[in-house]
Amino acid sequence: MSASAILKLQAAGFSAEQVSALAELIDTQAATKSDLEAVEHRLGVRIDAVEHKLETKIDEIDRKLDAKIEAIDRKLDAKIDAIDRKLDAKIDNAEHRLETRISKIEADVHVLKWMLGFVLAFQVAIFAKLFLH
Repeated sequence: MSASAILKLQAAGFSAEQVSALAELIDTQAATKSDLEAVEHRLGVRIDAVEHKLETKIDEIDRKLDAKIEAIDRKLDAKIDAIDRKLDAKIDNAEHRLETRISKIEADVHVLKWMLGFVLAFQVAIFAKLFLH
């Protein structure tokens, strides 16, 4: 308790014993600057420890997530590759069937040309025999 506070209490009618008892009570209950600094230091140490613990946990979670993402990425790549191979096989099969059909159609067209040629030659021969004699 400050000297000016003691003087004010005595001026207000408090006895010296009352002021002394009040000052002792305040001194035992009030925190000193060194008390506050000690508490601040302990809190700082605890905050640093919690911060370190949280950073460690975050780093661990980050590593686990990276590992899971990489595993999922590998699985997806494998599935995409499998689908790509299936599609390539289906496309190759479809191309082969199409080429076979085109070859058959070309052969049919070639036969039709010869047949048309024979039919026209036959019709010309009939026309010539009927109308040119």
